[in-house]
Amino acid sequence: LGYKMADGMSAAIKSFQLRGSSGDAMVIRIVHSSDELQIEESCKGLSSIEDLAEKIEDAIEPRYLLFIHKQSHTDGRVSYPIAFVVFMPPNVPASLKMMYTRLVPALVEKFRVAKQFSLSDPEDLTTEWLEEKLAGR
Repeated sequence: LGYKMADGMSAAIKSFQLRGSSGDAMVIRIVHSSDELQIEESCKGLSSIEDLAEKIEDAIEPRYLLFIHKQSHTDGRVSYPIAFVVFMPPNVPASLKMMYTRLVPALVEKFRVAKQFSLSDPEDLTTEWLEEKLAGR
């Protein structure tokens, strides 16, 4: 990865993947001083992804977001994909953008997610947006 994970982070992510349920979320950041990935906030049972958007609306640095979304399919099936969103606020210095962006492929593998989505405005982080992204639109 190039960055180490904070103590307990690997176990917390594994637990999130195996035992997490709809509305669970993690906000992850890079701590530059220690070259470390750290869970900034872990949430259980948010009522919607809009609640997660509120948590990042004042962020001035990028964040990685993991969110378990209950997805109802047209054939009646229900799945719980983990959405991996790279939040990159506008006006972030290029060096910071590169720092967060270059880790994405390794984190997709580490977090065992099928896709990652980019976001620059927390206002866009809505259930409709997420479902369109998960559907590949």
